Amino acid sequence: MQRHMLKGKFEEVIYARIEAGEDLLPALYDICRQNDVKTGVLLNATGNLAKLRLTRISAEPTTYNFGVDFIEIPGPLQMTMTGVIGMGWLPDESMRTPPPGFLRHHADTGFGCGGFDGHEDPYFKVNITAMNASGMAVCGHLLQGSPTGSVNWDGGTRVPSHFTVAIAKVSGVVLRAVWDKTGYYHELVPA
Repeated sequence: MQRHMLKGKFEEVIYARIEAGEDLLPALYDICRQNDVKTGVLLNATGNLAKLRLTRISAEPTTYNFGVDFIEIPGPLQMTMTGVIGMGWLPDESMRTPPPGFLRHHADTGFGCGGFDGHEDPYFKVNITAMNASGMAVCGHLLQGSPTGSVNWDGGTRVPSHFTVAIAKVSGVVLRAVWDKTGYYHELVPA
């Protein structure tokens, strides 16, 4: 099968600590902005969350819900996640206001549930797997409104967070999360 492919190279790996109480998705956006990551790979993120908001495949897909359910799970939760990083791309000025289905909660901004805030902003398509203390596990796409936990290795909060992410910055290719009149899709373009 002929596939559209472009090659890129790992430029560097960025390790960053996310402090207790930070909203995880905006923290990832900030790390990418500070390090000029236009395309990359979220190699791993591990830690605990006070609460998790995510989308997962819907058992009852509709046009209104874009085929996904929006759920919120109280913590504490242990989690791990990986994914791809690109940039939000809204080529048509008239499409720069998110459709109502993208906005499901006060914490969502812009196209937050689509993985980005606005045109040329960092984009994350991350799968997060988490389990709460009762053993309930869930997998889906991370949303804003998912603060990191405040409990540390010794049960206290007097030492810095151990919540760490590893992001590989990629050069040579740009991954765009495009929202245009044809729909929502990924586009690969040379950098």
